[in-house]
Order: sequence, then structure tokens, then C-alpha cells
Amino acid sequence: MMTKYFKSAVVRFDPLSQRKTARIFLARIPPTTRNMIKIRTEFLGKSSTHKPLISVTFRDGKTIDLDPSKESIGDVIEQLDRHSRALHLQEQMNS
Repeated sequence: MMTKYFKSAVVRFDPLSQRKTARIFLARIPPTTRNMIKIRTEFLGKSSTHKPLISVTFRDGKTIDLDPSKESIGDVIEQLDRHSRALHLQEQMNS
């Protein structure tokens, strides 16, 4: 997962849920990158009215919102990497 272009991330999930997409997403962020990204984690309880969410804001200002209860970790990474690759290509073309 290309986290170099992440500016911030909001991860909202139920820690007791069977779905592990949100937890795996957090674990895949390298420790060296965690210091550069503003990460906000919100835990949902059974009585919570909020839905699970992975929201990533990139350095160019684009925000991608994903539902970890409906998507696999592969789908989440694919969607985030697609925009990261576009930013990487743009960065290479400008240098």
C-alpha cells in the first residue's frame, strides 16, 4: 500500500466485529509513515448509529471514503493505490 501520499486517515469500526478490514488497514500503515499521517481512530459499539468508515485524505486534497464492512482489504488497497499511483506519476512528470 502506497501511504507516501496520505495526509490523514479516519478509521471508524467495531473492534468486536468479525470483519477485519479496518484493523488490517491500520496494521498495513508502516510505523515510519504513522508519524507523517494524522490518524484518527473511532471505536463503535453495538448501540452506535454511525457506520464503519475508512476515510483517507491525500496530499492533493482528494478524499476517498470506503465502507470496511462491505469491502475486502484487497479492494480498499486497490482503490487507495490507484490514486496514489496517479499522484506518483504526476510527481515524476513534474520533476
